[in-house]
Amino acid sequence: MAKRNRGEGTIYYSAARKQWIGQFTKTIAGEKIRKSVYGSTKNEVSEKLLDLRVEMKDIDFIKEKGMPLIQIMELIRDKKYNSNKIKDGQYSRITKTIEKIQSSKIGKMNIKDITADDIQDFLNDNKEYSNSTIKKLYEQFNQAFEYAIRNKYIKDNPMREVIKPKSIKQDKEVRALTIDEQKKLSDYLFKSSIKDEKYKNVFLIQMYLGLRIGETLALTKNDIDLVQKLLFVNKTTTIGKNGETIIGDSTKTYAGRRSVPIPNFMIPIFKEQLDISKNNRDNYLFLNDDKLITNSACNSRLKRIINDILGWQNNSFSSHSLRHTFRRNLY
Repeated sequence: MAKRNRGEGTIYYSAARKQWIGQFTKTIAGEKIRKSVYGSTKNEVSEKLLDLRVEMKDIDFIKEKGMPLIQIMELIRDKKYNSNKIKDGQYSRITKTIEKIQSSKIGKMNIKDITADDIQDFLNDNKEYSNSTIKKLYEQFNQAFEYAIRNKYIKDNPMREVIKPKSIKQDKEVRALTIDEQKKLSDYLFKSSIKDEKYKNVFLIQMYLGLRIGETLALTKNDIDLVQKLLFVNKTTTIGKNGETIIGDSTKTYAGRRSVPIPNFMIPIFKEQLDISKNNRDNYLFLNDDKLITNSACNSRLKRIINDILGWQNNSFSSHSLRHTFRRNLY
């Protein structure tokens, strides 16, 4: 038997279909339009009905019942993704930010019930995160409330009274290696075998050609011209929609597409890597067990090397510092 679910539409279980069904009817321009949603549980169908009512612009219902904050954040994220305004990597990063909010008390609330104090308390409770993360959290709230105001779900924007807190952490300083430190690291990498240091060529390419880690890990054999001594940078690894490592269809920035001269002393490194990768799928220069190498795997190994070579304990040194080291050598 069909049952009204507190004004959220008609929800009932179909024994024939072995699933829950939700139906909602709205009159648009004098015509009654009925739409249905399906799910394995009553709660799932209830959530889908809410999505449907939002999609059909049932403003009166939303004003009365409210709309979950997280649902608005996910709606904005999906709109941007479906409009090609953000890529897979950005989708994944936004999702992680939303999940931080969702796991909190405020993440369970309807947007119409949230006050400036609720938001301020949440942000203040997360001051242990970096300023970059706090900024992302703040932006998610700001976008959600601006969206709700534009769509007349709420009248007042509590974000006007919210102060973005400052992290208790110091911002990370990405510093270049000194000339002496670079020499020690270079000597170690050049003398190491690929069996002992499987990412040594990744680090050398970064340090002496100035590539980002993602650009280096995305290189293929077709990007290398040893005759003209040029390396062609045209793509990067990135994070996919579900958090997996993928190859993006461009570099981090438009200006990132470039040709980089290969120094003579690096020619043997490229020859070695070309030989190592001769059986790699899709001509990738760097793979680990036929899979793309992650940034974190390289950073983790580099930290251990820096600890061993330079004695830096608990250092925040990352592969990006190698790019800064290259840029320091330009000046």
